Amino acid sequence: MKNLTLISALILISLLLSCQQKAADTPESFQDKSVINDISSLKRSNPDLITNLYNEILEKNQEIKALEKKITKLKNETAENTENINKYFSNNQDYYNAAYNNIELIQDSVLREKIFEKLSENENSFNTKTEKITSLLADISQKHAELNDCYNALKILVTMHQNEEYQNNNLPDTVAVYNLKGRYDTVIKLIKEKINE
Repeated sequence: MKNLTLISALILISLLLSCQQKAADTPESFQDKSVINDISSLKRSNPDLITNLYNEILEKNQEIKALEKKITKLKNETAENTENINKYFSNNQDYYNAAYNNIELIQDSVLREKIFEKLSENENSFNTKTEKITSLLADISQKHAELNDCYNALKILVTMHQNEEYQNNNLPDTVAVYNLKGRYDTVIKLIKEKINE
């Protein structure tokens, strides 16, 4: 039991020492990480880590900051300039949905069919009249999706360089861990000998 307590104390001391030996240039996003307790936790990812690292870079890199302002401005302008158009289409869609629902309330089947045909003609006329606007909105939506793809790629590539620097500057010393492996073997052997007595 003394050996197990000793091993636990050594593990705790080595963890404390490794925490104190962090490089000064370690990104804050990595400094807040808790100790990894098992290999499976290495596979779990933090989806906000890229954003956190990217935001750290934004504070220091004026070129990226200027690009970020352009992206934000473009997204805001898109929302402002398409708001009335989207509202216009939404109101019309709400009207047609309500009208088709109300047609179902008409008991007279002949009248119901007649109104249905007139409403369908009216909707088709509206769609033809607004075809260019619909096409323009589809183009803007496609450009917005393309911008988001490029933006996500940018964040990954920019932070990848920062992560590589972290990897190179903070490679952990594994000597203590290799020594632990041998100590485990020793303690396990002692336990097995006790079990087999």
